[in-house]
Amino acid sequence: MVSIEFDYGYGNSAKGGRRLPFTIRIKNEAEDELNGSLEILTRQSDGNVYAYAYPLSVSAGGSGQYEHVIPLGVGSDQLAVRIKNEAGDLVAAKRIELNVSRTPELFVGVLSDEPAALEYLNDVSVNYGQLRTHCIPLSKADFPAEREKLDSFDMILISSYRVSDLSVEQTRAMMQWMRDGGILVLGTGKRVNDTLGVFAPEFLDDRYENPSLEEVDFSQMEGMERPGEEAVTIPLVRFSLHGGSVLLSADSESLITAANKGNGVLAVTSFDFADLQDYAEAHSAFSDLLFTRILGNARLDALASETYGTAYDEYWSAQSLIDSGAPGLLPDTGGYGGLLGLYLVLGGPLLYILLRKKGMAIFYKRALALWALLFTVAVSAVSSRTRLRDTFYTYARIREAGEDMINEVSYLNLKNPYNASYTVHIKGDTDVMPLTATFGQEGGRTVTGEEMANVTIAEEDHEKQIRVRNVGAFTSRFFRLSRTEENVKQIGFSGQVSLFGEHCQGKIVNHYPFPVTHAALMFYGKMVPLGDLAPGESVDIGELPLYRIPLNDRSTVAGFISGVYDGAAGGDQHLRALERANFLSFYLSESTSGYTADARVVAFSEEEEEREPVLDRNLKNYGMTIVTSTLPVNDRNGDQICRSALIRTPEVLSGDYLAETNSYYLGEPVVLAYDLGSRFRIRHLLMEEPDPLFDDPEGSGGRRSFHGTISFYNYSTGSFDDIEDGKRIFDEAALRHYLSPDHVITVRYAEGAEQEGSHLDAALPVLTVIGEEE
Repeated sequence: MVSIEFDYGYGNSAKGGRRLPFTIRIKNEAEDELNGSLEILTRQSDGNVYAYAYPLSVSAGGSGQYEHVIPLGVGSDQLAVRIKNEAGDLVAAKRIELNVSRTPELFVGVLSDEPAALEYLNDVSVNYGQLRTHCIPLSKADFPAEREKLDSFDMILISSYRVSDLSVEQTRAMMQWMRDGGILVLGTGKRVNDTLGVFAPEFLDDRYENPSLEEVDFSQMEGMERPGEEAVTIPLVRFSLHGGSVLLSADSESLITAANKGNGVLAVTSFDFADLQDYAEAHSAFSDLLFTRILGNARLDALASETYGTAYDEYWSAQSLIDSGAPGLLPDTGGYGGLLGLYLVLGGPLLYILLRKKGMAIFYKRALALWALLFTVAVSAVSSRTRLRDTFYTYARIREAGEDMINEVSYLNLKNPYNASYTVHIKGDTDVMPLTATFGQEGGRTVTGEEMANVTIAEEDHEKQIRVRNVGAFTSRFFRLSRTEENVKQIGFSGQVSLFGEHCQGKIVNHYPFPVTHAALMFYGKMVPLGDLAPGESVDIGELPLYRIPLNDRSTVAGFISGVYDGAAGGDQHLRALERANFLSFYLSESTSGYTADARVVAFSEEEEEREPVLDRNLKNYGMTIVTSTLPVNDRNGDQICRSALIRTPEVLSGDYLAETNSYYLGEPVVLAYDLGSRFRIRHLLMEEPDPLFDDPEGSGGRRSFHGTISFYNYSTGSFDDIEDGKRIFDEAALRHYLSPDHVITVRYAEGAEQEGSHLDAALPVLTVIGEEE
């Protein structure tokens, strides 16, 4: 008799499309020791059953507890647990109904010594009901030390809590979760030393100020439809978050500042969330506004789509990356054509004429059969290079090297040329996430525990196995493989980079033990092509051109870096360049979701031993690897600072503005109000437009950058003034009538006739200010 107890998630709550941590307690009441496997079955979005198998050993009359993490398919609301003995016979099984909400929820993990004071953050309707918050209290005891176990959370909020109580492993897992796409929110207030203090050296430009009691009128916040009737006096902290954008302010006080960190967001508030309990409970719109501003429209839409089963962007992106085949395995059509022509000519008239001249025409049929046999042998020999006899795979891998850790993500496409089962082996510390999508079918998520798994991901000793059962010939199975390891050899890119206006200085060093190709230094809205770098080679970026790039056309930028528009390239080289551009465009789209003050070095590795994510070295494969590192940027020159006006998202007064790509939909003028900072003495304003070479590289006639009339709002006359055509640098005197007392400049963009083309949006200039902090 074997009994099974199963706990999952946090508070037995689950979210489809995410990794699900679980704990299983098994009691073996039999007289014999139980050795075998523990299997968790779930049905993925494509309708196939995936099993996750782990070794199991429970003594006679004893019990055992097992903790693991599995990926849960989008729309899945149940799974099955089964135990098999060493012979593969079923010993016990249990079907689990999961508590998965059918309405979009925002999972918020809360670390606080005053959880009761933060209950107002729970069950908040966000953005007119697009999401509803589900707050889950956490503590040091139950906070995970593995990044995968945090995957259920969309946001982690820390306020009135000493972060240093967390272990190094717990803090590292949280930081990696944030960079992988999570939102980390830190409250400050009177306990700023406990929350922000440990992160200050890494995330702040300067030391934060001590908390001071300030009177804040939250009714002045933009977006408060039902403003409060009184001001609130609370401890506030002033700080400068590196690369931060002000998301919410009141009375010229920055209340929430956020910065992009990898694919995620770090948001820091000037207050302690516990101090706003009374105000938030009296004004429900306040909590809604907090979450709406921190999340942003794009993330709100993405989170809502997960619940409705439409979040398959990663699947389709992976398919476009790694399902195009391997050019090296394609047959040479010219060679086969020539060989066929030779067969027809020699086996047809020439062979007949030769035999007739020798009086042996009666042997033509036999000779033709022999010639056909020889031709078959020749074709077989020629095609041996491209013939597939076993499982093969294509992949695209991203390897990001930091000072301490290396994060590696591989997109894998497994295929087999026969209708047969197969197994591949990968490293044991790899996290395996199946990538699937629905193809018109809905429902069908039931699992009983009696099914034969279509795909099994099994842990075996120090490796993992992906077993695919009876799949159709050349049917793809897509996976995302993730690994994290310590950067013991200190590989990657390093350098000290300074960017001040149009002047870029510094050196970049390649610390990889192999050459990299098509390297580039990427800033927000700018780029420096580095070319190819040998191992240990350094390059002076001050001697290289600095290009301004359109944020709404990453494919063109990727093509420029990858050599797509290199006129000398052709044939296989051009095809390879297109593949690099496709991969790099995908990476740039995934890694840049808004303004960031940091720079990033990206390059391609062609080293074979660095490319293969699968341990089976005998399998044919094709793919490529991007290697990358993030570098801090110095934006100071003496007392002056050069920073983007987009650290604060512009207020849209009219038109359709896309903040993520700093562009707008064509059709009507867009009017934006840029907050340049009330405590910033502005010396110069730069309007940096993308360089013309990115406008229409393929000669399609469509222009991606803005072309038209730019106007500044004149606060003295109350009307817009068209600025001089081509004028893009403005000094303090020229801005006198265009800045509000709080240093807000309002700009109108109206496209001209030359803007017409096939594109829906146009890239706007990036506004940059130079001056001093007051």
